[in-house]
Amino acid sequence: MGNNIMYFHRYLIGKIRRIYFMALPESKMDYKKSRIYYTTADTAAQTIVQLVGGTFLATLMSYCGISDANIGVITSLVSLAALSQIFLINFFKRLKKYKFLVCTTALQRILFSVIYLIPLLAISNSKKGIIIVLLYFIGQIFVQIGNPASQDWIASLVPSRLRGKYFSIKDSVAVFVVSTTMLLAGMILDYFKSRDIITGFIIISIMIFILTMLNFICLSMMKEPRMSYVNKEGKEMHGRLAKRAKDSEIAASISNQGTLYELKDAFGNRKFRKAFTVQFLYTFAFYICTPFNSSYQIKDLSLPYTFIMLVAFIANLYRIYLTPKLGRLADKFGMAKLLRYTLLALGFNFLVMGLTVPGNAYPMHILGTFLASTAWAFAGIGLFGIQLDFYRNDKRMIWLTITSSICGVLGFFVSILGGTILDFLQKCNLMMFGRKIYAQQILNIIGFLLLLLTVYYIRFYIETEKIDANRSDGMMDV
Repeated sequence: MGNNIMYFHRYLIGKIRRIYFMALPESKMDYKKSRIYYTTADTAAQTIVQLVGGTFLATLMSYCGISDANIGVITSLVSLAALSQIFLINFFKRLKKYKFLVCTTALQRILFSVIYLIPLLAISNSKKGIIIVLLYFIGQIFVQIGNPASQDWIASLVPSRLRGKYFSIKDSVAVFVVSTTMLLAGMILDYFKSRDIITGFIIISIMIFILTMLNFICLSMMKEPRMSYVNKEGKEMHGRLAKRAKDSEIAASISNQGTLYELKDAFGNRKFRKAFTVQFLYTFAFYICTPFNSSYQIKDLSLPYTFIMLVAFIANLYRIYLTPKLGRLADKFGMAKLLRYTLLALGFNFLVMGLTVPGNAYPMHILGTFLASTAWAFAGIGLFGIQLDFYRNDKRMIWLTITSSICGVLGFFVSILGGTILDFLQKCNLMMFGRKIYAQQILNIIGFLLLLLTVYYIRFYIETEKIDANRSDGMMDV
């Protein structure tokens, strides 16, 4: 019996090592399959993001008695969680492989499934709110820790000349699945809202659990084109050989340089500063208003879940059609130019929200949703693409981490600022020409003006910069 346990333990350890530390791509087909697996995994992850954000999380928190301003701040905890990345820079630099880290952190999305079961507990609403916030924040910390590694991982699997095409196709698939799932989830919540909304929360929880396992399995099936320690023949070493190689590394190597050194090195690079500035401006514009729009739609505008999800579903079909076309245009004309136009569309979406009141909510919501779909057809791809274009390949993981963590903290504090402004304006009971002015309208106008500034910066400081294409990504080197 003891021997059987020992053999099973060794078999299990060997299997884990083979899957997570020895999964090198050996052919172009391995690269292709890995990109397909990543598309599936990312689709599941994006669906989870929508199920634990926006109207769904706002509904859960409202049920537990959390105020509008606090809902906006709590949903921005995802940004504050990114701060954890910067404290782990030295740990990231020592990693030779990213796959195990990415898969382990991805599995922690199960915590998001648990938060929808909190209403089942026989405790006060204040305690439910505390537990929801804790689990949500812990889950977001794990997700944020794995994000830079997963971004660098997929970047290494996609040739630079095909980034626009691949990421646009990936996003099209994700948008279709997400919008379909959101429509179904919205109908579920609408159905159970007047009956027993806790049953709706349980169904959402089950959906998140299934998506988490799909995300984890697909990431585990991917190959990773990163070698740890190699011998004189250029072949990767494992086990004791790898341990000896690790022990023989020079103690004063660059991997032992601290976080402050990496921050100074990053901000000392002109291209890093430019790409970082774009992300900084976008983050400020996004978090000053977006976290508060979901509760505005539900409470003040009184829009039904099914209507919101149906409009989003139709608009996302349009986005699916548009995204691949924009991706091909980006490969041809550059990421920056396409990003400029799509961020302008996002700015007009904020402007429409700033002009939306209960009397015109239905048509304005439709217009705003289609503007948002136009923007999100490429905005996320473009922001990431500029970073890949501007960041040095040998520093990409670290610089992605720095950008994500700093802008994440910025997003959180901007959302707190937005929440403070929201509380103040709601108490003022603003009126203009005899009509009530809602606080969210003012916040969206501010977001619109900030995005105009971002568009200006991209046009005159990013598009004028020469791009050095990375020739190693997505190419066979083993």
